[in-house]
Parts: sequence; structure tokens; C-alpha cells
Amino acid sequence: MRRLGTLIFLIAGLLIVPALAFADTISPVTFSASLAVGGTATVDKTVSLSAGATSGGRGDVFFLADTTGSMGSALASVKTNAASIMATTDAYGDMAYGVGAYKDVGDTYVYRLDQAVTTNTAAVQTAINTWSASGGGDGPEAQIYALYHAATDAGTGWRAGSEKILLWFGDYEGHDPRLAVTEAMATTALVGAGIKVEAISVGANRLNVTGQALRIANATGGDFYSGIDQSALAAAIQEAIDVAFSTYSSVGLDLSEVPAGLSASYSGPVTGSWTREAARDFDFDGLSFTGLAPGVYDFNVYALVDGGRVATEREHIVVGDGGTSVPEPGTLLLMGIGLVGLGTIRRFMLK
Repeated sequence: MRRLGTLIFLIAGLLIVPALAFADTISPVTFSASLAVGGTATVDKTVSLSAGATSGGRGDVFFLADTTGSMGSALASVKTNAASIMATTDAYGDMAYGVGAYKDVGDTYVYRLDQAVTTNTAAVQTAINTWSASGGGDGPEAQIYALYHAATDAGTGWRAGSEKILLWFGDYEGHDPRLAVTEAMATTALVGAGIKVEAISVGANRLNVTGQALRIANATGGDFYSGIDQSALAAAIQEAIDVAFSTYSSVGLDLSEVPAGLSASYSGPVTGSWTREAARDFDFDGLSFTGLAPGVYDFNVYALVDGGRVATEREHIVVGDGGTSVPEPGTLLLMGIGLVGLGTIRRFMLK
């Protein structure tokens, strides 16, 4: 559980370490090899994450609001401050935003997608401005149903290769189940989609009266904020975004662009619990490419942090009938010059 004002380390880090575009890196930045069909080339990769706030990555932030009758002041606060929140968040890199709202069964809607994830911040503001506080007379609301559909509906528009943050705020717990959707189903859907939930309980801690909000936040790697005054909601939302992008639990490689003429594998992501308070290196030894069909293949490998792309490097693999499993001419010299310039030693092996 977190409260407002927990980002002292992040603020200090931002003062010391400027947010530079593409501050995170993956090295070596290029790799080339020539293979016979069936041959394999292996290279060691290092993902270096900078201190301070990440920048240059890709992130999606989805605003999910309780719009029942008791939320009037909270909704007004977000409407007033949404443009500022997005302008501040844009510093993290390639950012996009979506908007949704929930009420309950018997109201004008149960869950409504107001704006699919988009980089058009004016459209996001317009969608937020449609929020109106009404309904929800029995206390518990339909957020379980809303969370499930925000995670699973194709129309939400989550982008591939993005770190996905769902900002959920309300002032009462959710029915479990609601319209045949259970908390377990919603949690599984969120985890499966790689969505981190930042849950904010407005006013008294009724959003978490049964532990529901905290369980969902913890299961998805997010945070829970309790006792947030309606007038302070916008500040809490900004903090939740900052925390989400300053902490991480998984670092790995994205091999999704490896073409059909090759296969690729590595040891898998590293998991743990880290903050951007300090720079860290993550080594991935033995990224292997195997030639399946003749061809010339140029493609990207990305560094991933919590599922979002933060850095990229370029591969050039030639696969030919009867070829030999050796680097292409000039590769070693090019790599050596680049690595001396970086002050870093890396090795690659060809099998």
C-alpha cells in the first residue's frame, strides 16, 4: 500500500539525472552473422537501465473511473487536471491514453469505453469530459465487470510492446460476481494481458473494504492508494503514474520481429523488484539464432521492462545453402570499434 508523498527518491533522481530520450540501452547495438541452413549464431546481450525516470519507452495509461453519484467532486478534479497529467506523463516516452467508466446494473451503463487507447490527448480530454456522476444506489458497483472488459475487449486498443497501466479510482467495493464476471476472472485477464493496476480509493477506504482492490493491485504488480480526498485525486493519479514507471519487476528481450526464416531463443526474462533509484545492468547470455531457410534477414530485438519496449538494436543474419557458420566479413572489426567507444566488453559465439 502506498500514500501520497512516497516519491522522494524519484524526485531526487529526476533532479540529479535528467530524463534523456532512449536513456535505456541494449548492447551490442548491432549483430551480424552468416549461417548455413541449420546453423546457429549466439550472442550475449546486456540491457542497461538508467537511474531516474525512464524515457523513450512506450506506455499506455487507461483511466477507469467510478462515475456513480457520490463521485462528482472527484470527476471534476480529473477533468480539470487531465491535460496537465498527460503533459507531465508524456515525458516518459511514446505515451498513449484510454478512457473508460463504470456504474452498476440498472444505471445508464454498466461499463462504457469512452476512448480507445490513442496518442491524441485532445480526444482523451474530450472523453474524460463526458463523465457525469449519477446512479449506483446500492453501494457496491460494477468495477469487476469493467476491469475484465477493459483488459479483454479488442476495442480498448492496448498497443503491442507497451507497458500497460490501468488507473482505477472509485469510492466503493465491487460486486463479486457481476454479470457472471468474478474477481478471479478479472484478475486473470489483467495479468494475462500484462496490465498493471494502480487502484485509488477515494474518500474512506471503501474501495478495499473486503481487500478486493489491494488484491487486484498486488496480483498485477501495481499499487493501492487509500484515503485520497476527492480534491486530491488528480495529484494521486499523477503519483500513481510516476510510481508505475519508476518501479519494475521484469526485464527481458522481445523477439517478436524475428522473421519466419529464423528461430530465436534465450533464457527468458529476469524477475524481481527494482526501482529507478539506481542504474542496473541485466545480462542475457546465449541469445541464439538458427537458420531455417535461405535468405537475408534484417530485424529488431527490443529490451523489455514490464512488457514495454525501452530500447532497440538491429540484427542482420544471412542464411544460405552450404554457407558456413561464421560472422560476416567486417562484423568483428565493426563490433570492436563500437564496443571500445562504449567502454564495454561483450562477446558473441557462433556454433
